Amino acid sequence: MDSDKLMRGIIPGIIAGYLFLAFIGASMVPGGLSVTTDDAGMVTAVEQDAAMMGPGMAGMVAGMIGSDSALIGFILHVIISAVIGALYTGLFMQYVDLGSPLYNIAVGGLIYGVIWWIIGGLIIMPAISGGELLQINLDSPSLLGHIMFGHALAFLVVIRDAALGMGDE
Repeated sequence: MDSDKLMRGIIPGIIAGYLFLAFIGASMVPGGLSVTTDDAGMVTAVEQDAAMMGPGMAGMVAGMIGSDSALIGFILHVIISAVIGALYTGLFMQYVDLGSPLYNIAVGGLIYGVIWWIIGGLIIMPAISGGELLQINLDSPSLLGHIMFGHALAFLVVIRDAALGMGDE
């Protein structure tokens, strides 16, 4: 594996990882919002919903190394995203070149996102947390979040490579 190709995916991976965390609602203060409306449909109150409080995605990631700190989970997720981005440009791209940047983004990003949903969301996280492996839940934000991650990563790599003239050498 060429180290230059690996390096090309680190920053796009980190950015796509931020988008993933933002999508699934992993913030430093996890939880949901409860919205109250009046008879006319106007919002009258927005409050933190105590029933939705939980560790959030960052807290779950931190649990992989025995921490309960959302900050540690966030940092670990950034590192994981950088590694996954590097693997995209260093390994995956050489096997999935669909002949068009648009196809690479649409199809390649979809495939890569689903691969990491299976590896990360259905195997690694349950294995570490003691859950059941390969418990597929198509309603989970994790699936859509991983697909969005794959698309964002592929898009960022294609745009950056085009802007800097860094296509395959």
